[in-house]
Amino acid sequence: MVRAARGEEPGDLLVRGAQVVQPGTREVFGADVLVAGGRVAALGGAGMNLQAARVIEARGAYLAPGFMDAHIHIESSLLTPAGFAQAVLPRGTTAVVAEPHEVVNVLGAGGLSWMLEAGRTSGLRVWASAPSCVPASEFEEGGARVDAAEVARMLAVPGVLGLAEVMNYPGVLGGDAGVWSILDAGRAAGRRLDGHASGVSGRDLMAYAAAGMHSDHEATTPEEARERLRAGLWLMVREGSAARNLEALLPVLLERPRRAMLVSDDVSVDELLELGHLDRLLRTCVAGGLHPADALALVTCNPAEYWGLHDSGLVAPGYHADLVLLRNLQDFGVLETFVGGAEARPGEVTPPLPGGRVDLGPDWDAATFEPPAHWPVMQVHPDQITTEAGPPGSGDARLVVADRFGRAERAACWTSGTGMHGGTLGLSILHDAHHAAFLGGSDADVRAAGHALQAMGGGAVVVADGEVRASLPLPYAGLMSDLPPQQAAACLNAVTAAARALGCTLPYPVTTLSFLGLSVIPALKLTPRGLLDVNAWRLLEP
Repeated sequence: MVRAARGEEPGDLLVRGAQVVQPGTREVFGADVLVAGGRVAALGGAGMNLQAARVIEARGAYLAPGFMDAHIHIESSLLTPAGFAQAVLPRGTTAVVAEPHEVVNVLGAGGLSWMLEAGRTSGLRVWASAPSCVPASEFEEGGARVDAAEVARMLAVPGVLGLAEVMNYPGVLGGDAGVWSILDAGRAAGRRLDGHASGVSGRDLMAYAAAGMHSDHEATTPEEARERLRAGLWLMVREGSAARNLEALLPVLLERPRRAMLVSDDVSVDELLELGHLDRLLRTCVAGGLHPADALALVTCNPAEYWGLHDSGLVAPGYHADLVLLRNLQDFGVLETFVGGAEARPGEVTPPLPGGRVDLGPDWDAATFEPPAHWPVMQVHPDQITTEAGPPGSGDARLVVADRFGRAERAACWTSGTGMHGGTLGLSILHDAHHAAFLGGSDADVRAAGHALQAMGGGAVVVADGEVRASLPLPYAGLMSDLPPQQAAACLNAVTAAARALGCTLPYPVTTLSFLGLSVIPALKLTPRGLLDVNAWRLLEP
């Protein structure tokens, strides 16, 4: 690389005549970019006479660092890492930091190793963080339980950059010994501690930050965002399929905070193909008034700095040649994506780990699902993962959650805001323990949807009058499909259309339903053990 930079030998690739976007200096300037050994060797003009085995004429197109998603659950795309890469590489994404607690909740620590292995052959750079809350709280039990000793082992795995989102903030604030032993493991490893403090503010937020957290992606208002920045937390602005916060937080980004980034957290395959990935977020930022270099910093050098990836995130000598050639800096249309100086290509699907089947218990055929009449109604929002509590008797669709690991625990409550009636939408995806969830329908339709999930090895299904109207099999731990993205999206769109035909008004029914059991997000969430009042941190009396 040094010899190529000095002109003593040719490089591997020369991108000639580009407009280089350098987010670290907030500049756009004309330059040729020389790549050798998978890294940028030199930037220069015509006078430097850079030489390479292969030359690409940029003709004034914009060359930027490849985009990095600093916090994403690949499983939520419903794709394997290779399928995810196939969907996002053409959009300019070259790297992600995966938070694989979905597959770890189902399969245990082996799920993290599988994610990293699958990432290595995916075509993307895939790093990971070590799941900290498996299960998310004491109110649920999934397919695995991870303690501090297991977390310490995961933090030592090559490619693991830090401790994943610490969702059990009541445990942090209340001094729970198990939670604090996991924090101690993260500190002992000298790694980043990702936060997750939904609705936390004031003295509680100060206490949460004081426990050692470095970031948070749960801000939904400018006031919450500024409070987190003032508390020393890096601000991750989330824009995914279930929670859309970018528009609300754009005024804070226009203030150009030093420590901010854009993340998607959870984004489904249909949205990736239809709307894009981080390129979509960049379009929103620039249309809202942010300078293109400042917008690009939020998905390049800022996340690289946060995670300690000191040779990623810039177009600069010695940095990984993970690059994206763009038509312009308004719509961020991608002409070419490079990973390590080579044209990006999706890789091979890694075989699944054994386990993760759906087992609803031996008495499923006789099960009934009657919500307690005195429980409040879960009011669902179409574009957020938070819910609210409504008065009893005001619901219009029943929600059933059933343990899918053979323990035969089940609960039901009423919801409002979904519009679902006349049939059942069933899933084997329910953050984070990933039990089976069923929205709407009679007892018979819920049971039929459960049978369909068991037969597929997990997935999403719509049943009406005992008939399967649409389905998407997810044989990888009941969470991911090995279909190509276009086929998986077609199946998911069929499920969405079938749910809408039954009255569902949610823009992304599968994604929204999958969050109605997450026990650390206010205000009400349903687990197999009952309805949880998250703010009061207690299960309601049955």
